Amino acid sequence: MIIWGFRSRNNVLGQRVLNCPNCHRDAMTAAVQSRRWFTLFFIPLFPIGAKKTVAQCGLCGFRYQVDNERAEALYGPTGNAPVPTQV
Repeated sequence: MIIWGFRSRNNVLGQRVLNCPNCHRDAMTAAVQSRRWFTLFFIPLFPIGAKKTVAQCGLCGFRYQVDNERAEALYGPTGNAPVPTQV
């Protein structure tokens, strides 16, 4: 018997203060990037489809999809938000 299936792997990119498109307030927004994988005997072998990034407002809980390029610009390619330098 061969056991195969799919699973999603999530990567938390970080949190930033952004303007929510639902409540129109500045709030801490968390971004999570997920990708679906093909599994064989519960071992992820290769990705299926594209990465999807979802952001969630910390005040109203509204979730919305974000472009991967915009998410990487906001949070950085490794998931760390850029730290502003002090002068």
